[in-house]
Amino acid sequence: MEQINLSNSHNPDWALFLPAVSSFFIAGLGKQREGENYFDPARIPAAFNGDVECLNFLNSKQGLYTYKWGLYSAGHANLDITKDDACESIIRKREEGTFMLGDSGGFQILKCQWPADWKDPNCPRAMKKRQQVLTWMDEYMDYGMCLDIPSQSLTTYHIKDKKTGTSAHGISTIEEAITATHINNEYFVANRDGRCKFLNVLQGRNHTQSDDWYEEMKKYCDTNVYGDKAFNG
Repeated sequence: MEQINLSNSHNPDWALFLPAVSSFFIAGLGKQREGENYFDPARIPAAFNGDVECLNFLNSKQGLYTYKWGLYSAGHANLDITKDDACESIIRKREEGTFMLGDSGGFQILKCQWPADWKDPNCPRAMKKRQQVLTWMDEYMDYGMCLDIPSQSLTTYHIKDKKTGTSAHGISTIEEAITATHINNEYFVANRDGRCKFLNVLQGRNHTQSDDWYEEMKKYCDTNVYGDKAFNG
């Protein structure tokens, strides 16, 4: 079958589309490429010659269709980079020259899937996740978003952590969301190793909150304040 290179069809005058890579999709492909017979051979189309790597769009040599840009979320990833994981192979061992933007996982905080008191700089669970996300981003992503606390978290404040019985993220006001994001940003600025370029993120549920958020967070892109540790956009 003829290969379709979708990267070449990108119009430089248009915004760049970054398809969100599904962890479910790459898990099967990764296991297969790492030697596990994950897919029943009877289900693999004959034209694939038994090799589902052709569905890896980040593989310019084998992919039936190729596209060198993508988006992957830390919220879906295995953040332990000390151990090999076949499910993550498509991302961790992707071809040089491809580009991956890392979503930080703020949505997981919003959805109470990373329970912690995020406004407390000494909360051990928040610190562990903060460290994992940054380490993962620096290792595997070209660009990444800072670990911001979505302002929509205010609507999920009532959801309780099953272990502690308290709010699963501790954010009840926009001021607390700003405080928690400052904590994360300061950690990222101080500890990033420079391999991943970081993007500042703006939140707010109305114009006033958004303006306040911008005034609070704009300094993280200021090289006069943070030098080469400053965020990159």
